[in-house]
Amino acid sequence: MSEVTAPGGPGTPSAAVAPEHGFFQHISGMLFSPREEFASILPKAVFWLPLVCWMALALVFTGVWTQKMDAREFVRGEIERSGRADKIPPDRMESVLDTQSKIVRPISWASAILAPLILTLVVGGIFLFVFRFFYGGDVTMRQSMTVVAWSYFTSALVTTPLLLIVLVLKGDWNVNPQEAIQANAGMFFERATTAKPLYSLASSLDLFSFWIIWLMSSGYGAATRKPTSSAIAGVAGLWAVYVLAKAALAAIF
Repeated sequence: MSEVTAPGGPGTPSAAVAPEHGFFQHISGMLFSPREEFASILPKAVFWLPLVCWMALALVFTGVWTQKMDAREFVRGEIERSGRADKIPPDRMESVLDTQSKIVRPISWASAILAPLILTLVVGGIFLFVFRFFYGGDVTMRQSMTVVAWSYFTSALVTTPLLLIVLVLKGDWNVNPQEAIQANAGMFFERATTAKPLYSLASSLDLFSFWIIWLMSSGYGAATRKPTSSAIAGVAGLWAVYVLAKAALAAIF
């Protein structure tokens, strides 16, 4: 049987080499063909660029939202929606609102910077273990962080402007941004009257979470040279563990 050779000459392995793309080509590719785009992204594994852009989007949203929302009304709404309003004595409600409203903005700004960094490091580290230990993939920490950063940044690139549009149309900036876009099964339940574990499970069945799972599965599939359908078991499996753990904590607290 004759050896199949690539156009480069005799003896060259027949392997598809992804062309090198620029940043905006990466964005377009992540939106429409993530598996193929990760093949171009991973050789250099530059995770800091999507990470910084993800932080920038979070900071832009935080700047707009914190200027327009009323911190006291936001805290009051969160207390009422969580069902804790009846547990706080009326004479203490104003004190609680004063205390918690003072920390809403600092926490929001800190989260805009720290959340992307922590997620990239922690999630990247966890999936590095999964895909090296269980899949036997030759994945590096830089590649794992790159997959995570690009996946979340791509999602944020869509959800951030969409979230701003929804809040403008609602005319209510005191809504929790995490609940403003009703793209999960939680929309079928009343938060205040639904058992906390059930509401936690329902709200986790989110369209954008499923998209991130698909993006990350495409990235780790490309990194391990396995089908995306194979990699999705590792990504979705850990996500399911996280969702169940969150529901269990909701039942306890």
